[in-house]
Amino acid sequence: MSEEPLDIDEDDEDPYEDDPWIVATCPVGPELAAQIAGMAELDWEDFDASRQAMIDAGWRSTGDYLGELDQKANTPAGHFVYGDDCFAMPFAYEYFTHPDGAITEDFWGTLPGWQSIVDPPVGTFDAQLDAVVDQFTAILGPPDHDITHDRRPELNYQWRYRIWRRGGNVLVVAPGLDGFSYSQFEHAFIQIRPLPVDAPLPPATELPNFFW
Repeated sequence: MSEEPLDIDEDDEDPYEDDPWIVATCPVGPELAAQIAGMAELDWEDFDASRQAMIDAGWRSTGDYLGELDQKANTPAGHFVYGDDCFAMPFAYEYFTHPDGAITEDFWGTLPGWQSIVDPPVGTFDAQLDAVVDQFTAILGPPDHDITHDRRPELNYQWRYRIWRRGGNVLVVAPGLDGFSYSQFEHAFIQIRPLPVDAPLPPATELPNFFW
């Protein structure tokens, strides 16, 4: 991946307009969804307890950020798990590749368990989100919150958050900006993070920052 962000003058012809879009996915099956749902009330600030839960689930722990991509665990299906005091697991990415762009080659599509869909039909990325929401709905029931925030002036995105409250945590399935592309593309993720039982959700406009 390039270390330089895209630098395109809006008055210039877009040099990337002919590059095909890609959706790379690593499916979340019923067994993995059940394992994550079972971890949704863990104290993710307790590194030893969360690490042991992942080991007990048959995931490969990489310790305290010792993996090649700074992950702390890998699922048998091929997902990378991140987070200091939370659980964060991307399962789809949407991007294009270009020799001079933020992503120079189809990195995600080459990883075990991942597959790329080149020039995907419209709605493919959103369909990945819906499929994972369906997995958790089958286990936990419908989301406690289904929120779409207004388009923010600084971002050309409008994201939908399906959220379950689990004890002192929340579990969310949502899209967000992908850090590996320097926030130029999107990924779809599952995240578990603390929120006290009696605390309200942040306002919709703050959800992109709350669920990083």
